[in-house]
Amino acid sequence: MAVLVRIWTAVLCAVGLQLSAQAQSVAPGDILQPVDRETVHPVWQAFEPEFTPYVCPFHEAAPKYDPEEFVCGYVLVPEDRTDPRSRLIKLSVLKITSTSEAPEAGAIVRLTGGPGGPSLGAGRIRAYQAPDTRAFREAADLIFFDQRGIGYSEAAFCRAVPRIFQFGVPSMPDGMPLWQEAFRKCIAEARLQGIAVDAYSTWQNALDVRDIRIALGYDQWTLFGVSYGTELGQAVLEVDEAGTRAAILDSVVPAGPWGPGGWEAPVYGFRTALMALSEACAENTRCARDVGDMSARFIAAFESYDADPLIIEDQDPGTYLGGRVVLDGTLAASAVFQALYINDLYPDFPSLLKALETRNTDAIAAYAETLGRRIDHIYGNGMELVANCRGSSRVTPEERAASEQAEPQLSKWMSTLSWLEICSDVYTAATDPVVKVLDTDVPILIGAGLADPITPPVFGRELADRLPNAQIAEFPHTGHGVFLSHFDGCGQDLLLAFAKDPMAPLDTSCASAIPAPAFQTRLIHTAAPYRFALGLQAGQYPIGLIVAAFTLLVGVIALPAGWVARRMEGRSTPTLALGRPLMWGGALASLIGLGVAVHMILKTATQHPMALPIGVLPATGLGFWFGLLGFALMVAALVRAWRSGGLSWRHPGILVAVVALPVASAFVLGRLASLGLGPF
Repeated sequence: MAVLVRIWTAVLCAVGLQLSAQAQSVAPGDILQPVDRETVHPVWQAFEPEFTPYVCPFHEAAPKYDPEEFVCGYVLVPEDRTDPRSRLIKLSVLKITSTSEAPEAGAIVRLTGGPGGPSLGAGRIRAYQAPDTRAFREAADLIFFDQRGIGYSEAAFCRAVPRIFQFGVPSMPDGMPLWQEAFRKCIAEARLQGIAVDAYSTWQNALDVRDIRIALGYDQWTLFGVSYGTELGQAVLEVDEAGTRAAILDSVVPAGPWGPGGWEAPVYGFRTALMALSEACAENTRCARDVGDMSARFIAAFESYDADPLIIEDQDPGTYLGGRVVLDGTLAASAVFQALYINDLYPDFPSLLKALETRNTDAIAAYAETLGRRIDHIYGNGMELVANCRGSSRVTPEERAASEQAEPQLSKWMSTLSWLEICSDVYTAATDPVVKVLDTDVPILIGAGLADPITPPVFGRELADRLPNAQIAEFPHTGHGVFLSHFDGCGQDLLLAFAKDPMAPLDTSCASAIPAPAFQTRLIHTAAPYRFALGLQAGQYPIGLIVAAFTLLVGVIALPAGWVARRMEGRSTPTLALGRPLMWGGALASLIGLGVAVHMILKTATQHPMALPIGVLPATGLGFWFGLLGFALMVAALVRAWRSGGLSWRHPGILVAVVALPVASAFVLGRLASLGLGPF
C-alpha cells in the first residue's frame, strides 16, 4: 500500500509540473531576445515546451531513492529552431526537489562543461543523498540535464570518437589525420541519418535551457556553469535574461571573440599554471631542495619524449585503441596539463616529474589509465565539435601563428590547438549568434583558479571588471572548477551565500586563505605496493597473508586467555622462561607492523594517488621494523621455550603456538620485505 501511495504521489507531482508549465502567463514567443527574433523561425516562436516524467534512464544503477525527491523526465525541444520542418528531440532532465518548502535560493540549474560532458547518472543521485550536500538540498531545487547530443539526451552522433593520442600512434603528426577522418566520417553518417548537425551549437543549447525552465514552471532560476558551462551560461543570459535570477560562473570561458592570439590563452594558461606550481615549490624548503626548478624540468622532459617517444602496451582498449600508448612530447605535456586541473594532485607533481624523467613504465601506465578519458558513448563528441567550431574557440591561421609566436616553447605541445585543423578541414559553419561580449545587470559570482591552465584567471577578471553586478573569488593554488575543488568548505559556503542573496557583498577572504600544496618529495621508492593494491582492486586476495594475520590475532588473544584460565583452574602453567610473553609481544608487534604497512599504503593511495605507482609514504617503512621486531621476539621466545624444558605434549596448545606463531610472523616479515619496505 505504501508503495502505491508513493507512486500516485509521484504521478500527481509530475502532473502538477506539467500544469504549471502550461499555465505560464508569458508565452515563450513573447520573451524572445533580439538575438533570437531574427533567427528562430516563426513556427517555433510560439512553441510551448512540456516536462514529461519517466523512469530515470540510469535507474538500475542508482541507489535506492525516493521518486518524489528525485524526479526524472524529459523535455521535447526543436532540434533546429531555424528550420520550420525540424523534428523534436528529447532532453533528459533530473529535478532534485528541495527539502525545504520555501527554499531561499529557489532553483539552481547546473550547466556542465566540456563541451560534451554528461551530467546525469546514478552518481548524481548518490551524491545528493550524502550528508555533505544537505545544505544545497535545503537551499534550492537542483536541476540537472544532459545537453543536446550528450549522455541520455538526443541525438547520439559522433559519440566515442578517440582523441588524437588514443589511436596508438604519435599525437603529432600521425594522430591528426586519424582524428580528422573519424570526425569526417561520423559527421557524414549523422547527416545521412537526418541529424541537423549544425544545430548542436551553444545558441540552440541556451534556448534549450530556457525551454527546460519554462517546462518545469520556474519564473526564474540561478545558473551554475563550470568551464564550457560558463560560456553556455553567458549565452543563456543573452537569450533568457528575464528568466535568470543570478549566475555562478566557475572557471570562465569568454563568450565573445578572444581577440588577437585566439588560443594563445590556454598556452598562456599552461605557462602561468606551471609557473604558479613551480613558485609554490620554490617557497617550500624541502621541495626547493629536492626538486629545484620544476617548470624547467617538466619542459626538458617533454623535449626528451619528442626526441625518443616511449611506447606502452597492454593498456585498456576502452581508453587507447589496441591497448597501445605512444608517449611523445605532446602527450606528456597534455598529461601534465590535465593534471593541473586538479589541485588535489599538486602535492604529487614531484612524483609525476620523477616518473617522466626516469621513464618509469609502471607509473606512466598508471597515469595513462587515470588521466586518459575513456572512449565511451556518453560523452557528446559531436556537440563538442559543433560548439567549438561555431563558438569562441574558433581559431584562424593568423591567430594560431600569433599564439606560437607568443609562446613558442609550450604551444607546440598544446593539443587544444589542434581544433584549428578540425574546424578548418573537417567542419565549418557560420559563427554562433551568441558569440558576443556579454552585457547584463544580472548578479554574477565568478570563480577563478590562479593555477588553472585552460581558463586562466584573466578571463574571470575581464568579465568581472565589465559587469556592474559581478563579484569574483580567486583561489590560489587551485586549478579548474574552484568552487567544487573546495566544496567541503569555502567553495560551498560562497556558493550558498551568493545563491541565497545574490546582491549582497560576499566575504571571499576564505578563498585567499587556501594553503599551498604540501609537496611530497620523500618516498620509499618501490612499485610493489602499487601492484599489491591493484591485486586487491582486482579481487586477488592475499590468502597467505590473511591466514598469517588471523593466526597472529588468535595468538594475541589465546596466549593470555589460556594463561588466565589455567591460573583460575589451579592447573600448572609452564613458565617457558618468559617464552610466552615474548611470543605474545612478537605476535602483537607483527600484527602492528602489518597494520601500519597496509594503513600507510591505503593512505598513500587516497592522499597521494600519483605517488603510489612509484613509492609509498616514508612512515610505511615502520611496518617492516615492527615486523622485524615481532620476528625477533618470536626467535627469542623459541630459544627461551626450548631451553626452559617446559615444552610438553601435555600442553598441545602451547606446542601449536610455538610452531604456528613464528611461522606466521616470518611470513608477514617476508611479505613486508617483498613490498620493498625494508632497508635492503
